[in-house]
Amino acid sequence: MKKITNLIIVDASSSMNSKVEEIRDGLKSLLKDIRKDMKDNKGEAKIRTIVTQFASAGSFSVLLDTKKRKEVTYESAENYKPDGMTALLDAVGQSFALVGKKQDGVFVSILTDGEENDSKEFTAEDIKILFKKADKKKWGLTFMGTTQSAVEAAKSWGIKGSNTFVYADSVAGTRSANVTRNLSKQLYFSSVMDAKSKSDIKTDDLVEEETE
Repeated sequence: MKKITNLIIVDASSSMNSKVEEIRDGLKSLLKDIRKDMKDNKGEAKIRTIVTQFASAGSFSVLLDTKKRKEVTYESAENYKPDGMTALLDAVGQSFALVGKKQDGVFVSILTDGEENDSKEFTAEDIKILFKKADKKKWGLTFMGTTQSAVEAAKSWGIKGSNTFVYADSVAGTRSANVTRNLSKQLYFSSVMDAKSKSDIKTDDLVEEETE
């Protein structure tokens, strides 16, 4: 029985207000896929799903945290509400703290339309350490941002370039990012399920292979 966690970290700063419905629809599509994974792999995998949203420092919240298929509902997506600034580093640190120990695989998706501007608890150096430890554990770390500078920052923290995606800061761009995230999640999930050992798990090219 493999233990797998999906950790979805979503920007809920005020600049996301014009794309609320697209973010919600994307989360619903992702949750639908996760429910299917849980059904199709019952008895073979214990799947935990954590969805968090972040804005200004101190406003981090958990929209969903469950191992039960019946609790993976669209209600969590409907509770997504943007407001405030972008405490991205804090959100990553706080989200990572939720993940349990001894996981066979952890898929991490970070989606933002802005750059860090309000974190108070975690620094870039803190996140570099977290990402380095996660990479050693064979976590699938992915990052999607609307600017090249945001992606470059993520890469400087330790996200592999082939696991990043620059999407247009628009409704259509957000939809594209949603699709890319779902495909990346499935690619990583399949790799973990097929792996005979940790070394077999694919942790790079999670984005590029699906968007070429």
